[in-house]
Amino acid sequence: MTTGLSPENFIYFVIFCFTMTFSPGPMTIFLLSLGLKSGLKSALPAQIGASLAYLISIIIFAIGLSEIIKDYPLLTHTIQLTGISYIIYLAYKQWTSKEIQINTHIDLKNFKDLFCKGMLTGMSNPKTILMFTAVFPQFSAQKDHQMTDISILGITFLVLQFASGCSYCYFGQRIKPLLDQPSRQSLLHKTSAVLLLAVATMLARSFLA
Repeated sequence: MTTGLSPENFIYFVIFCFTMTFSPGPMTIFLLSLGLKSGLKSALPAQIGASLAYLISIIIFAIGLSEIIKDYPLLTHTIQLTGISYIIYLAYKQWTSKEIQINTHIDLKNFKDLFCKGMLTGMSNPKTILMFTAVFPQFSAQKDHQMTDISILGITFLVLQFASGCSYCYFGQRIKPLLDQPSRQSLLHKTSAVLLLAVATMLARSFLA
């Protein structure tokens, strides 16, 4: 399998994905809530549902769209600019994020309910669609190896997302005190914002080169 993915781009992508998947968000807080209530084993169906939702989104929005637009340079550049702008927006949102609310009153008992809830949470987030559409193609080579590159990036994202979800579920009791303190929440959000801004700067530099 031939790839045009550069080591530098891959490292920045891992930083981006690590920041996105491990920083508090709708999915991580949902999985943390399940972990606090029922533990990792009971939360796994929701995690599997979320991973399936992300896989479907990657296939449709990242791989599918990239194949459609690869012969249209102007559209490609527009999406690249959108992706950079979106990462900057995410950095701003992280920097200005307010207090995190953790809800442990979740009335979901069987595998099907948890699986569907996890999948729905993953699919219903508009940020997910924009991320896979505008951000993923930023890190891949143009045209020749794009599908291979995005497949590698997609697998990397899914692994990090699954690791993040399991960590929030398993270490929920230890993570919760961190998220309960506003000062630590603020530090976590601001660190995430700086990392996202660094990734956006790298992409902007590559775009202007």
